[in-house]
Amino acid sequence: MADEHISTVLEQLRRIMADERFRNSEFQINLLRGITVHALDQVLYNIEDVISDVLHLGVSTELAAAGLEKFASTQSKAASAETATLYILRKRLEELEEVLIGNPHESHPLHSKRSFFVKLSKLYGLDVVKKDIINVILGESFRDSSDSIKTIIIVGMEGTGKTYLARCTCTDCQVLEIFDNIIWVNVSDDFDLGKIARKIILSLEGLEHDSLRLLTLVPLQSLLDRIQRKIVNKKSLLVLDGVGRYDCDDWEALRAVFQHGMSGSGILVTTHEHSVAGAMESSYKFCLGKLSDELCWMILREVGLNDDTLEYAVEDIGRELARRCEGLPFAAKVLGDAIRHYDFGIRGWDVFLRNCIWKSPRIPKYMSKILSLSYCNLPLSVRRCLSYWAIFPKSFEISKTLLVQHWMAQGYLYSSDNLEMELKGEEYFKCLEAHSCFQYCTRDGGMLTCKMHSLVHDCVQSLSPYDLMMRFESVKQLTLNLSSWTEEVKVVGTHHLVMMIAQGAGFPMDISGAEKLRTLVAVTQGCLITSQALSNLFKQSKHLRLLDLSLTSGLHNCFGPSGQGNILDEIPVEICRLINLRYLSLAGSKVLKILPETLCDLHNLQSLDLTGCSSLRKLPDGMGKLMNLRYFYTWCCSSITSYPKGISCLTSLRELTNVIARADHNDAKEFTLGDFEKLNNLCGHVRVKLGGNAMDADEAIRANLWNKKDLDRIRINLDGDIGKESQDVIKKALNPPSDLNIEFV
Repeated sequence: MADEHISTVLEQLRRIMADERFRNSEFQINLLRGITVHALDQVLYNIEDVISDVLHLGVSTELAAAGLEKFASTQSKAASAETATLYILRKRLEELEEVLIGNPHESHPLHSKRSFFVKLSKLYGLDVVKKDIINVILGESFRDSSDSIKTIIIVGMEGTGKTYLARCTCTDCQVLEIFDNIIWVNVSDDFDLGKIARKIILSLEGLEHDSLRLLTLVPLQSLLDRIQRKIVNKKSLLVLDGVGRYDCDDWEALRAVFQHGMSGSGILVTTHEHSVAGAMESSYKFCLGKLSDELCWMILREVGLNDDTLEYAVEDIGRELARRCEGLPFAAKVLGDAIRHYDFGIRGWDVFLRNCIWKSPRIPKYMSKILSLSYCNLPLSVRRCLSYWAIFPKSFEISKTLLVQHWMAQGYLYSSDNLEMELKGEEYFKCLEAHSCFQYCTRDGGMLTCKMHSLVHDCVQSLSPYDLMMRFESVKQLTLNLSSWTEEVKVVGTHHLVMMIAQGAGFPMDISGAEKLRTLVAVTQGCLITSQALSNLFKQSKHLRLLDLSLTSGLHNCFGPSGQGNILDEIPVEICRLINLRYLSLAGSKVLKILPETLCDLHNLQSLDLTGCSSLRKLPDGMGKLMNLRYFYTWCCSSITSYPKGISCLTSLRELTNVIARADHNDAKEFTLGDFEKLNNLCGHVRVKLGGNAMDADEAIRANLWNKKDLDRIRINLDGDIGKESQDVIKKALNPPSDLNIEFV
């Protein structure tokens, strides 16, 4: 296992040290022998930081000159840039020697076969409960209009199959036939009516998932009125999955809205808290208990066996493993997935039974031991992606696209065979899904979203070193010292930081120990973020790869309270110091009016989210320098009147949500219709506002829509005199391929 870890690190090193200048330093790679699993990320982060420092000397002539001048003061004036670079690299690697030498090997097996998803053929032990729930829904009493809206609650401890049971119930043909709407909402521990209302609208109106961020800007009462109009004269079933906390006022307000639906409408709730089930005063309650060892063996057998002929040979081992599942169907499913992907026949079952983790005093519960076994069975590259999830709160729901962007920003999706990062992310995502890491994956408005099972989340957080992931529930002081976060753990350097900033508090003016930060997410309740505070942060956090200061991003739909944005009116010019930044979100910064030109010096930037920056007047003229930009979001940037010409140079773009394009001529400064010519990697759909006096046929031809192989749809909004043109004339001029849908909105 350690050998595979080391080979992965070496592969990373080979990639970032491919330049001839670094090959003489390969002898230093032997330092990596004998690293523990938990030390690998720390080591790899340090080495990547060293290399990025060195490589930056070749990116910025100013910094290169400064660095070489400093070096020349202590070395021969004849020292070349190559010698200086090697000197810096070797010096830094020598400093890592103390961290790398002397760590013991780990002995857990690791197998990395390609995974595939196994779905259970039936509800083991839950089929009777499902039948009883359906009988209630179909019964006369459920349609009794004299009473308040009926509520069904499924309650049981984590891992007993509550969510799976609810999903199987909602997809039953008898249930589908009687309801006009079945609305599924992941609630989590925070019963926030605003978040719930936005997700209900997303489902009722069939909106795309990106609209969830825009709905954050809509007042709560308007959301509730909108829901009420949609459910009048319709029979609806609202499913609230994973309710952990109960808020009486929000619950009654939600019930009051659904009271306006047709007779027979209802609410189905799943929760692991019996106190919640009691407080909600349910009409019907179903309590789930543990399964028998026999049923756990049946689940384990169905999921874990690649070859049915082995059933008799592994039965004794399988039944012992089933006993250790302690009656939890989720435990049996996870263990079965792990064994299936280990794929060594009888020997594989025996390896799992005899694994030393069962005797580990550090992991007291069998459920935790099973999840740890599954974790160790993942390829190292996938394990890094899973461990990153520790910064998210429990029950966090995220779109696959955003999750892959996070992995990409952290450098987890490197591929030696030139596979696109997005395809590598898709592969890792499917691997995690096949190992039952997600409680469910669903499509909201055409976008795949997922939620990690709470038990998996607990396991991931317990396995993540404290010096890598840190969350502050509140930040009231103006300074923050990461190095003094804990006395029990010597913090080498915090890499991923989520700050939960208390209401009325400001963004810290100084964050001591932020030199090694790679991720910073600020979650606030209307926090003032000053330019000086950001300037101080930018000056010391040159290794930052992901910066999220937004309210309306996917993170804050889960993390933060609804309806309050950050007060961020200026981005300092020092942002150019974030030379490693891959992901930047300023979404929801409603008072931000201008972005500095120095933002365009972030040559590594892959994702830029400006959703809801409604006061933003213009984009930087130098946008064309962001050659690695792949995702660019400008929903509701209503004050922007034109887009810069440089966007035509962003040939790596995959998603471009909104753009304004002149259609009457090829303008020298403004983005025009023909500037789509080289943007051939665009995927999904794009919304275009066409402006100008008329449609220029040459511009339409130059747009080269025939080469947009992955583009499904273009939504066109006509602005100004061009609106007088007929839609047929415009569509004919564009001459799109038959599989590209053109819509006028």
